[in-house]
Amino acid sequence: MGAMPPEPPSPAGPEPESPRPPASRGLVLVGPGSAFGAELLIRFGLEGFRLGVVARSTDTLGRLTEELASAGLTMRGAVADVTDAAGFATTLAGLAADLGGLTVLVYNAKLSIRGSAFSVPADALNQTLAVNVTGALTAVQAATPLLVDRVGATILVTVAGNRTEPAGGRFALAAGKAGLAALAGAVGPTLADQGIRMRTVVLDGRVGPAGPLRPAAVADHFWQAYAAPRGAVFRLAPAGPRRPAATLPLEV
Repeated sequence: MGAMPPEPPSPAGPEPESPRPPASRGLVLVGPGSAFGAELLIRFGLEGFRLGVVARSTDTLGRLTEELASAGLTMRGAVADVTDAAGFATTLAGLAADLGGLTVLVYNAKLSIRGSAFSVPADALNQTLAVNVTGALTAVQAATPLLVDRVGATILVTVAGNRTEPAGGRFALAAGKAGLAALAGAVGPTLADQGIRMRTVVLDGRVGPAGPLRPAAVADHFWQAYAAPRGAVFRLAPAGPRRPAATLPLEV
């Protein structure tokens, strides 16, 4: 009897799936300003975030690009006006796509005019509120659909403490920042239902190289507010007799 033919090889099992690369984390800073915008971007960039900026001028974007390059980081930038809701939403969606998704939105835009409650014209106050409060709402509404289902989705807004902007000299800004704090508190629960954290960062002191709040400390405070497992309001105050360290995040 002849030899039996060899059995055909059994079919190979399914190839194991290649591990998916982790989703990229994108941060967009709206209104970088000149006090601590670069430091904030660098702080998050060194943690692996892809960086985007919305500003009102190309000069600001150029300055930030150079400052980030010195730290070995890059950014995507766009010029937009928060008082143009449709245009801003389109700009933010484009930046989010470029970054591979949006994880953190930082709203730091502000419009300030000097004057007291009895010297600031009502129409001038309305102009500042359009940026300081209504603009923040525009940003939140545009960011929410981009943040849903993103791990760690967070919106951070900047609020000045009473000692930063005395109401007598910066009435319009003080009113706007109070309105922004109220807005954040009002929309926070609704955002939480969609898995998005709303966090208010209160800077209770002027930010500058000479202090009392230094830019690097402010940037780290924003990072701590983002990274904290819970909390809604995070205050950073200058050192004092009862507060030996200004850089510790104080959650209230």
